Amino acid sequence: MKNSSDPQLRQLALEAAQYVTTDVGRMHKDDLIDDLCARIGERDDLEGAVLRKAAQSLMRDLGERRSPRRNRRTGGLYHPDSIIKLGNGIWVWMKHTTPTDMTRWGLISSRNTVRSVTADAEKQQYIHERTDAFRLNPGLSSLHPLEEAVFHYRQATLDDADWEADHEDL
Repeated sequence: MKNSSDPQLRQLALEAAQYVTTDVGRMHKDDLIDDLCARIGERDDLEGAVLRKAAQSLMRDLGERRSPRRNRRTGGLYHPDSIIKLGNGIWVWMKHTTPTDMTRWGLISSRNTVRSVTADAEKQQYIHERTDAFRLNPGLSSLHPLEEAVFHYRQATLDDADWEADHEDL
């Protein structure tokens, strides 16, 4: 379920990112966090949404830290206090994992691997195409003019709405 305050928090994050961006388009994460904290501190109406985001972040951290990893001593992945993600918002402590859970975990892991490899292959192709285009167009020193001149990028009116829909999990 989406939190109704998510768009407001995302807008604050975007504004903070734009504010801390240098004249050469770079931002430092610590500066972004500091500015975002200041902006959030000024908005009492977002306290519940911020608490929910903090809880979500802590939950993700727990899931990442407790994800099964190869044990150097045993060579296996098992640890009773590891957590397996079964999809649809269901997690299980590894010590309570059933044969059905193992099958589900394996399917999810395979699907995630395919998605990750596919996404990385697309990213690498994009990087190689742009690197080659930079080499062939030495007068272009940043990506935006390169995209416009070589790859004919034009921002449509609905690009931002589409971008938001395609990148909700970022």
